[in-house]
Amino acid sequence: MLAAPLAGCMDIFGAGADEEPEPLRINHIQVKGTHNSYHIKPFGPTIRAYDYTHEPLDVQAEQQGVRQFEIDVWWDPRGQLFVYHNQYDIRSTCSTFEDCLGVLLTWSNANEQHVPLFIWVEPKEWLRSSTDNDAMVELQDLLGTIEEEIAAYWPRDKTITPDDVRGDATTLREAVTTTGWPLLDDSRGKAMFVLLAEGDVRDAYLEAHPGLNGSLMFTMNEEASDTAAIYSDTDPIGMGSEITRLVQEGYIVRSRADDAEDGEADNNETARRDAAFAIGAHSISTDYPAKVEGIDYWVEVPNGNPVACNPIIAPSGCTAEIAESL
Repeated sequence: MLAAPLAGCMDIFGAGADEEPEPLRINHIQVKGTHNSYHIKPFGPTIRAYDYTHEPLDVQAEQQGVRQFEIDVWWDPRGQLFVYHNQYDIRSTCSTFEDCLGVLLTWSNANEQHVPLFIWVEPKEWLRSSTDNDAMVELQDLLGTIEEEIAAYWPRDKTITPDDVRGDATTLREAVTTTGWPLLDDSRGKAMFVLLAEGDVRDAYLEAHPGLNGSLMFTMNEEASDTAAIYSDTDPIGMGSEITRLVQEGYIVRSRADDAEDGEADNNETARRDAAFAIGAHSISTDYPAKVEGIDYWVEVPNGNPVACNPIIAPSGCTAEIAESL
């Protein structure tokens, strides 16, 4: 009478009776994310790109199943990092980086079995029109302050860092493409921070943290880099085969389902959204994580609960309930 149930347990991830089931890893899942996750549309008439409003971060996590967040941070002489889009678009559900992290941390502590949160941090600064030297001095201070605030406001034991993923491998790229990402069950209740920047900004961070040794943030990289682990590609249709290849090789990829400015939501165009999920992007960012009055378009993770198994790389026995069922 016990034989059939036990056999079913052994086969949970597609393994036979004599095989160990393949455990789920961080890159075996697929989640919904939000673009400018803090954003509230400006008062009065505004351009289409700014005409959307997100719920507070904890409401997104609790009620909308969002597990990837994007936060823009600005240096301020008052000594804090403020969160807003730009000088024309300043309204936010959490006014400082500390506030934003606090909201997410409170939710995380109350839901300790959640899959890792992907928190993308985009540094903003006004001095890019100034001299290059002045801009770099300011930028270095901003990046250092971001690192300090993550350390201050998010516990280290709830943070997955490049060092944690690298382990005994020589480089981060080697680790994710050979050993693999950490086990999902060992990563629940934690967060991964990613620097949303390229060019000089990313180079400045890597100069401060060579190889990302000792850093709290991952960077989005070119594949040739030893620190390559996470990518962002917002064109899941035109770059679909390339994104799938990166996913198959072990990298984590963020993509976009829509952009308020591009009109997908207004016209209920779903091709970009559907492609992003089908090609295996790990987090799919949207301006519309839930239904909005007057708009028929929104994003849900196919077969998610709210997290789904990645359609490209997850083990065959993976289910949404196994991935996350709070």
